Amino acid sequence: MDARSTNWGFNSENGRCHYNASPGLYVHVPFCRSRCTYCDFHVAAMRPTVMVDYIEALKSEIDQVANSGFIPKTIFIGGGTPSALPQEQWIQLLEALAESFSDSLVEWTIEANPESINPQKIKAALQAGVDRFSTGAQTFSEKGLSLMGRRHNAQRVVEVHRWFEELGVPRTSLDIIVGWPGQDLESIDNDLAAVERIDPDHISLYHLSYESGTWLHAMRERGGLKPLLDDTCIKFSNAFLSGLRLQGYRRYEVSNLEKRGGVSWHNLNYWQRGEYWGIGSGAASFIEGQRWKNKPDVGAYIAAGGSPERIDLEKSGELDIVVELIMLQLRLSSGLDLNHFRNLTKHQFKDLCKGSLRNFTEKGFLTEEAGYVRATQRGFDVLDSMILQFVEDAEKRLNART
Repeated sequence: MDARSTNWGFNSENGRCHYNASPGLYVHVPFCRSRCTYCDFHVAAMRPTVMVDYIEALKSEIDQVANSGFIPKTIFIGGGTPSALPQEQWIQLLEALAESFSDSLVEWTIEANPESINPQKIKAALQAGVDRFSTGAQTFSEKGLSLMGRRHNAQRVVEVHRWFEELGVPRTSLDIIVGWPGQDLESIDNDLAAVERIDPDHISLYHLSYESGTWLHAMRERGGLKPLLDDTCIKFSNAFLSGLRLQGYRRYEVSNLEKRGGVSWHNLNYWQRGEYWGIGSGAASFIEGQRWKNKPDVGAYIAAGGSPERIDLEKSGELDIVVELIMLQLRLSSGLDLNHFRNLTKHQFKDLCKGSLRNFTEKGFLTEEAGYVRATQRGFDVLDSMILQFVEDAEKRLNART
């Protein structure tokens, strides 16, 4: 059975998935024409010869991974800006992936920025087997787009999604950012109206963050802009979520919503602590309990010719597994699977975190049912605080036993 364009294994009523989408393959394309003001990702300037050499190195690493016997169920090409690749390199990358992995896939996603995607690239992607595009809209407010350093205007996003529809792209996703300085309820209403016109089957709704080293962080520190208050950000986020629910979207993860079976299988695998292999400069991997990432250096990656230096190697220990399950599964609307937690960690979640669990449940932030502990809608507003407390509880309890 093919999971593409179906809701196979996902119950939209409770957000639970009964299909194992592990392992996934992530491919990093780091090039950007300019860096967005909120971005702290590993990106590189667009230089034609470097992009040609980088794709050649990617193709070599793809061959090595495929020859190792790795068989992914999902592919996600992210960045950076994958759609910024020249047409020739775009096709070369897609063909290399298709030749090595297409037979096993249930989902193949590629990120596209509105200003750099075009019908020719869309057609080439569909021919290779891509069945899902994720577009970084962020907002439909020209003021917000300017503040965030985006290179497109709102109309361009509408145009791109018209191409998707005309060319028969099976599944689409929109990234939206809420909480940017100067945002108001009117802009949220306008964004919701634009989403309704485009009608993607997936929305990623993120709060604007001020990461160290970004332009936004520097401007905030200098007093050059005034961030929205946390309560205002929560108010705006909830207004957006309410509007999306009226459009038929269901929240299956703290920042992600779907309709028509539009869950992101690749990202769902991350949140379920599934395995994944990262290809490209700076890409992270998690295979057989081992974590590592490729050194984030485009020049060094090219020079390595498909055998990049691995850094930050870690083997998951008892505490690591406990912390990872808490941090990942509580993000899901289905919540933390208590039986799965016990089977992997040999501990009862209730024993490790019983005091905080009782406290958050009494406050209406959590609920327990059918073997799952999950956040309520109110609980999602304070999810980071709850996760931090659970992690502290688990560390104290496990350290006391050693």
